[in-house]
Amino acid sequence: MATAGSSLPARPGRKNATGYETGSNDTGLMAIFTETWSGKFRGHDVRQRRIELLNRQYTFIGPCAPEALLDAPNAEARFAADGYMPYWAEFWPASLLLMDAVASWAPPGPGAPPVKVLELGCGLGAVSVVLGSLGYRVFASDYDGDALAFTMENARINGVTTIEPLLIDWREAYPGLRVDRIVAAEVLYECRNAEPVAQFVSRHLSPTGFALICDRNRSTADDFPDVARRFGMQVEVSAVERGDPDGGRPISGRLFRLELRKL
Repeated sequence: MATAGSSLPARPGRKNATGYETGSNDTGLMAIFTETWSGKFRGHDVRQRRIELLNRQYTFIGPCAPEALLDAPNAEARFAADGYMPYWAEFWPASLLLMDAVASWAPPGPGAPPVKVLELGCGLGAVSVVLGSLGYRVFASDYDGDALAFTMENARINGVTTIEPLLIDWREAYPGLRVDRIVAAEVLYECRNAEPVAQFVSRHLSPTGFALICDRNRSTADDFPDVARRFGMQVEVSAVERGDPDGGRPISGRLFRLELRKL
């Protein structure tokens, strides 16, 4: 494991009509997202992805070369300070699994109180955008300001107006924050994340709510159910899988559903 002052670890993986500067093309990280255009946003060369869900086509943008963020001038300093890694810039396959899961939720009924959902580690905001399109009041949270900027731009592109960005460190507590549901994808990529993620959920989830945490069957998440139970939560684990529209290997993973234990 890298220590303070050491090198960063390897990864676990002219303006056009849109207002962005034209950049170079890229083949993309996820074949399920179709590249149609690239450009710049907040200084990043950008690629566009489209995906169909709920009989609707969603469009997302993200950096063309997420791995290049590891070479950013401040990357090593931020890693040495607190282990920060710029994983927000990836189109992670587990996000697609979580998008499938939340797409099955019934939209809030007309006149019903708003259902507040927080996405932890929202990255490019794909899950938050889907939730917002269903009518949920969404708090999209991340530890990186660029992630929140991309999330809000993706919300704008998709006509979603019910997302509020929050700069959140899941290792911290936010006494005024309580939500009905918490969702997250690929936040358990290191064993050390299990305890702070579980504690964050236990602190900020409504007593009648639930959380869904999705991962791609990483060994680093195998102990997460036991960790969550130590923080007073009930845990259900279910396998999830979806086909690759481009004919590749199926995308598989698991969902951890968490609820506060009833006293």
